[in-house]
Amino acid sequence: MSCRFILSLILFISSLSSIDSQSFRERRETVRSHLGPHSAMILVTAEEYNRNSDVEHPFRPNSDYWYLTGHPEPMGRLILVGPDFSGQGDIQFEDEIIFTRRRNTSAEVWTGRRLGITGVREKLGFRHTEDSDSFRMVLDRVLPHVDTVYVNLSNYKYHGPGKLRPKFLSKEELSELHISHAGEIIHPLRHLKSEEEINLIQRAVDITREGLINAMKRTRPKLNEYNIQAAIEFAFLDLGSRRLGFPSIVGSGDNTTILHYVDNNRTMEDGDLLLMDVGAEFEMYTADVTRTIPVNGKFSPAQKELYTYVLEAQTVAFDSIRSGMTLRKDLHTIAKNYLEEKGFGRYFIHGLGHWLGLDVHDVGGREARIVPGAVFTIEPGIYIAQDDTTAPLKYRGIGIRIEDDVLMTQDGPVWLSADIPREVDDIERLMKRRWRLKKRR
Repeated sequence: MSCRFILSLILFISSLSSIDSQSFRERRETVRSHLGPHSAMILVTAEEYNRNSDVEHPFRPNSDYWYLTGHPEPMGRLILVGPDFSGQGDIQFEDEIIFTRRRNTSAEVWTGRRLGITGVREKLGFRHTEDSDSFRMVLDRVLPHVDTVYVNLSNYKYHGPGKLRPKFLSKEELSELHISHAGEIIHPLRHLKSEEEINLIQRAVDITREGLINAMKRTRPKLNEYNIQAAIEFAFLDLGSRRLGFPSIVGSGDNTTILHYVDNNRTMEDGDLLLMDVGAEFEMYTADVTRTIPVNGKFSPAQKELYTYVLEAQTVAFDSIRSGMTLRKDLHTIAKNYLEEKGFGRYFIHGLGHWLGLDVHDVGGREARIVPGAVFTIEPGIYIAQDDTTAPLKYRGIGIRIEDDVLMTQDGPVWLSADIPREVDDIERLMKRRWRLKKRR
């Protein structure tokens, strides 16, 4: 039995125990406990966007909306009111109501089956469910009893500080309401991952591992960057990742010095480095891992020197993690100082890491603390452009980033991506084994 088949089987079996409707219900109860008698939370999921002609971009639910509902379809709406809501007599629901698309046999022939009102009620555990066309009518009964409305970030228009304009509220309604971002309540909850969420992130990391190992085995001079992207993303889809966490960054040569390079269309040459910053998404949760490898299978002395500095900066940062630290100030400073000591601090041009979860750059912000349940990346780098005449010639055109995913526990930090080769010897050994297999064939 092949290793890939075994891993596929493990991931399939584990996927049967994903987040259940009771967990979503408990999240909503926690949110409702923060709502006062004259406030409501209204969440709208992402919209479907046209790609061209009659083709739509692939749909993905809004993360805040999905975090409270588990509802995967477009046109969803959620209204929550607090336990002491003042307008209980005027609304037909007790605490929450979700709005969804109705079943439509004609449309489903083209675009697939919908949950419909009954499906949302039975599978997602909502007692009160209406079709999306009823949203405005119900909202009109809620608004007279509220002075504060919490809305999710991606569904309002921003018109300067304090001027948030949800699309579903008129100018007259806005003049009478205080609009707050739902993230004030939801994001501290999302910042701390449950055991179910950690398991999903770990599965995304494990799938990402297979993609990167595929890439290391396939990489060689004269292939194109997109050939390696294909090897990575084939493994993702083959192992159950239905979406990328973000567009794959696969850059060689001087492209390694471009932080968010996504063209992925250069022919790789002997002596190049290849930087791969990729992440599989598994059931809405994403990984984010970067590996930098030599295209010909062996680091040059200059490449190995800089790679070692970046790896040591990552290790020093990881070993320094303590509960209560911040990512962008405390931990970043430690890694930056280390690279400064080696003479390459000015080439580390981005933050050391970010929070990870439903979004690749997950909620939490600069002020959030590293505490048990937080998941984040550590990704130091050195980027020296080809035309940087201030750098020694041997270093020009070298970009190196090493990124791994970390879970903070009660006992300290844990590498979630520890099984993905990152030491120089391990990478070279894996790539050398590939060359041996090729020669035998």
